[in-house]
Amino acid sequence: MRRELTKSAILAALLAGLAACAGGSDAYPSLAMRPFETGDAPAPPPAPAPANRPFITADRLAGIMADAAAAHSAFVAGEERATRLARAAAGLPIESNARAAALVALADLDAQRGKTAGALAKLDALAAEAAGALSPDPALSAAQTEVAATLAREDSAIARLWEAMGS
Repeated sequence: MRRELTKSAILAALLAGLAACAGGSDAYPSLAMRPFETGDAPAPPPAPAPANRPFITADRLAGIMADAAAAHSAFVAGEERATRLARAAAGLPIESNARAAALVALADLDAQRGKTAGALAKLDALAAEAAGALSPDPALSAAQTEVAATLAREDSAIARLWEAMGS
């Protein structure tokens, strides 16, 4: 009996829910064309004028180049010490104090190299923005080339020191 009563209660709840879904036809929107659907299409916006100005200011470019030059100067200043320590550590076991000092000097050089790479990354980002705006900048390209060459020299110096130390 209880089972039948439960089934009846569930059936009554379902019927009440279905009855709530039924409604009059006046509650639905009309599918007729609306005034804005029959009007003229709006005119497309005018195309933007091409940018004929330099994308990056000379001051901003000079600031990035100064950062790269400062990082390279610090690299060159630490390179002599790292060279001396790497040569002193050549052939020594990894546990030696001389090798540890050389590794620290190489890590310092790598940190300065990272600052130079950061300046190149800023230049690359600006070049990408300039390319996206269809506004190439010859001064920006020249700066990228210069910093990339500096970075290549720093990479070469670090590789030479690893070879001298006998990695």
